[in-house]
Amino acid sequence: MNSADPSAIDVLILGGSLSGSSMGLLLKRQNPEWSIKIVEKGSAFKRRVGESTSEVGGCFLTRVLRLSRHLSQEHVVKHGLRLWFQREGNTSLARCGEIGPFFQARLPTYQVDRAVLDQHVLDLAEAAGCEVLRPAHATGMTLQGVDANEVTVKLSDGSEKTVRAKWVVDATGKAAVIGRQRQTLRPLSEHVTKSVWARFRHVRDLDGPELKRRYPEWAMACDVSRASATNHLTGRGWWCWLIPLRNGELSAGLTYDPRYFQPRREGTLTEMLLDHLRSHPIGAWLFADAEPVPRDTLTYTQLAYENTEVAGPGWACVGDAAGFMDPLYSHGIDFIGHTVMTTKAFIAKSLEGEDASGDWEAYRENYPQCYRRWFEALYRDKYAYLGDAELMKAAFLLDIGTYFMGPVHFVYRHTEREFARMPYHGPIGGWFARFMRFYNRRLVALAEQRHAVGRYGIRNLDRSFLIKPGFAPGPAAIKPFIRGVLAWWRCECRGLAYRFLPRSTQTTERLPMRGRRADLAMSEGDQV
Repeated sequence: MNSADPSAIDVLILGGSLSGSSMGLLLKRQNPEWSIKIVEKGSAFKRRVGESTSEVGGCFLTRVLRLSRHLSQEHVVKHGLRLWFQREGNTSLARCGEIGPFFQARLPTYQVDRAVLDQHVLDLAEAAGCEVLRPAHATGMTLQGVDANEVTVKLSDGSEKTVRAKWVVDATGKAAVIGRQRQTLRPLSEHVTKSVWARFRHVRDLDGPELKRRYPEWAMACDVSRASATNHLTGRGWWCWLIPLRNGELSAGLTYDPRYFQPRREGTLTEMLLDHLRSHPIGAWLFADAEPVPRDTLTYTQLAYENTEVAGPGWACVGDAAGFMDPLYSHGIDFIGHTVMTTKAFIAKSLEGEDASGDWEAYRENYPQCYRRWFEALYRDKYAYLGDAELMKAAFLLDIGTYFMGPVHFVYRHTEREFARMPYHGPIGGWFARFMRFYNRRLVALAEQRHAVGRYGIRNLDRSFLIKPGFAPGPAAIKPFIRGVLAWWRCECRGLAYRFLPRSTQTTERLPMRGRRADLAMSEGDQV
């Protein structure tokens, strides 16, 4: 086959959800004459976990894809991230420690129903001229370089057709068909987190009148809606997300590191999740009358994975097909934006007749470096201190401060350029990654020390940290960042004093690392 073969299309995209549909849409917007096929296995997108966007993800959706109207009409406007802390024996919602914004968010972020969002973007791609094959899936492929790729696609009627394409893009998410075929997909053995989630109906309102009557001072403590935030319930080794959806349901999930925490193993997954949510005073009130949506409970036995090779001559992986790390800070759409825009740039360059080999080779080299820097900076062993309000206050200010000084500032200032390269790139990105890795490791060490001497979470109650005036991109983020450094310094000072305390007989050591050969599959069963 050669570039003159009339049967060859320009781009074949495997997967029609947000990664694949946005890739097709952006390529068509750049040149409507390019021939693009999108292969989507489902006749309709399944109900997926409710998803919260960060500021970078919000920038991709609004300033790149230009979806502001759809997001405002069909999804929930998000008002920041809010963390809730607890200590054993406390049953009062109003005593729980709180970290979160005092005012509403400065930049657009959303709580999105991914099935609705994915369908909308796929419809836009099809209207722009992409051919959508659905339901259909790839049954085999031969990747031989630009102008020499062949993919066998099975259609809904059972027939198969061979599609020849100059470029093949894997946007199949966790299925990661290219990574699995090339055996480059592997679990992230240093981060053995697991997750289970469901949707619930009849969840109480965190901003409602009943809470205001019971706890008037607590209800009036901040000027922003708590219910429309992404609320996280936290504990040592685990956290739960609470994400409101437009239809009135609420997505709730538990993510945990089995080295530190194991949920109660009784009943169904749904019962286990609901029982755990109710073990926290915030969850006990919210889910007192809640009912799970039937057959909507899903689980990942190994949440984090990496793809060691994300591009080659004539092919590339984007979004979750390139890897997934952790949902704590809602960076999934950040990665979609960066990988799609980076890949779109070199595919477009190639289709315009230029040599793009250096560009895809740079992506292949930079992505694994970015992935590792991001993981080491933010998530490695972080679950050790998630349940300690004082340590998380320092981490929250430092993590979000660096995020707004760097990635958020740059994608809003230079949108096209910054999305077309991976975060933590270059010497400056590497320096920030090393600094973040250092303070994260220090906070992990302090958490282990506190746990050993029985002081873990000692300041989790009767304290709130409501951030004024909030985070803003660029130099303005230096102020909360400095506050984070001071909070970290205070934790280090306490650590010096804790050295003289005896080890507690009421605590246990961290569980050994598990899951070296963890499964990457998702289970739709409802039994533990």
